[in-house]
Amino acid sequence: MSIASLQCPQPIRHRLAVAPRDYARRDRAIESYEAGEYLTAVHETLGYLLPDIEIPDLAQAPLCFVQGSARVRVHIDDDSLVLSTALMALTPAAQSTAALRYVLTRLSATGQLFQPRLHDDTVSLEFRDRLSLLHPSKLAEVLQRMAMESDSNDGWLAHRFGVEASDREPVAPLDEAEFARALDIWNTHWTTVNELMQESRRRRSVRFLDALGSYAANQVRYTLPLFGSVRAALNESADAYTDKDENPNKRDSALAKCIKEMRQVPVEELRACLGNARFAINPLHEGTPSLLTSMLGAGHRMQTTGELRAVGRSLEAALELIADYLYLLADHSWPSEVEAALRGGLDLVSGKPWREAADALWNHANQTARVYGSHGERARDDEDDGDEDEIRYDA
Repeated sequence: MSIASLQCPQPIRHRLAVAPRDYARRDRAIESYEAGEYLTAVHETLGYLLPDIEIPDLAQAPLCFVQGSARVRVHIDDDSLVLSTALMALTPAAQSTAALRYVLTRLSATGQLFQPRLHDDTVSLEFRDRLSLLHPSKLAEVLQRMAMESDSNDGWLAHRFGVEASDREPVAPLDEAEFARALDIWNTHWTTVNELMQESRRRRSVRFLDALGSYAANQVRYTLPLFGSVRAALNESADAYTDKDENPNKRDSALAKCIKEMRQVPVEELRACLGNARFAINPLHEGTPSLLTSMLGAGHRMQTTGELRAVGRSLEAALELIADYLYLLADHSWPSEVEAALRGGLDLVSGKPWREAADALWNHANQTARVYGSHGERARDDEDDGDEDEIRYDA
């Protein structure tokens, strides 16, 4: 095999500066709702979901917040709460019928709490419910999912069907130096994945394919601030080749197709789909000490990886560990200390030979789980009770 190591470049994607949620506000929202104070419950729920935004009196003024490229609007209409986000504007030059068919089949579903609506030539995702029926848990689910769907699909719709982006938030593009580095990361990544895929086919190992699929998707998600059509295409492909319930041969074919498509993305299209956006609602899952323990601690997952090291299968062990670190960083948000520790593990093994990388990251993973995992959190609680500088994040 020609590739002897993996590069783990520093991310161009900005670290998300999202304030931690105040779970006491969520509890107060539920208490207010159960007491019949419905408008207060709505305000407390919005304060819990949007900790960085000052929530106005919705009875007097509407609220608009930005989620990636989506602008989500919230207002009171009589005794109902209305949420809406414009998705696309149909034009004579657009493939309007095909765009509407996609929206109705992919973004609409029986029983879904929010639905697409057509007003004149603008398609929006909307939700309306009476305040007396709007439990805080329902509002939280709708607001997060609707904002996510709008941000995830608007760019792809414009690219695929020629519709216009209506009432969308512009994303700050990368400067020339950032784009040059992003292009190098992009090209190097897919070349590396292609070589690893040949090794996967030679070994015929589902476990190797699992690790490779995770690495292929999450390395790009972590390092590059993708949005629009390229992000949508990557996510759709990743859903296929990372599906562990699917036939391995189909997953292999899906990954091969993804590699080919990603390497053929025109430079200008990639440039148009790179930029650091603002997010009012944290788009990532909140990382927890128990997750660190389960992924990096002394459990079954690390035990099986250790068995690979013990029998000299360093490539598989290193790839699994690197893929796990990238998953934790790409899909989850962490306190700055934990994120720095995880990033430090990748810096430790970037460009190192397989055996050296596997040994170093194995030891680093165990240390990270001891310090920041579930057991480490309890130990810090015992030692530093009342210390304001202590790392606290909900498990």
